[in-house]
Amino acid sequence: MSPKPRNTPHRVLLSLPTDLYNTISRVSAAMEKPRAEIIRELLSEQQPILEHMATMLEQAKAGKLDQAMKGWQKMTGEALKGLGVLMSPPDIKKAKAKPKA
Repeated sequence: MSPKPRNTPHRVLLSLPTDLYNTISRVSAAMEKPRAEIIRELLSEQQPILEHMATMLEQAKAGKLDQAMKGWQKMTGEALKGLGVLMSPPDIKKAKAKPKA
């Protein structure tokens, strides 16, 4: 079992749907890492997005809807740019067909 990271003093009890638990278990087995480590890494990767979401929700709750919407549009635009890069087809060069003799 992997040691608990030093800078994570907080624990959270999670209830997961069976299909999600099974998927995380498969990833855990394939990577030979504990499920908790897989979940912690996934959440850590999403922290910047969660921070933006928290800020926008706080702004909306405080009545600053224009600010919240601008933040949402910026985050959505950045996500779409990233998706465009991921969805671009690879540069595939067609092999020239050999003429039949």
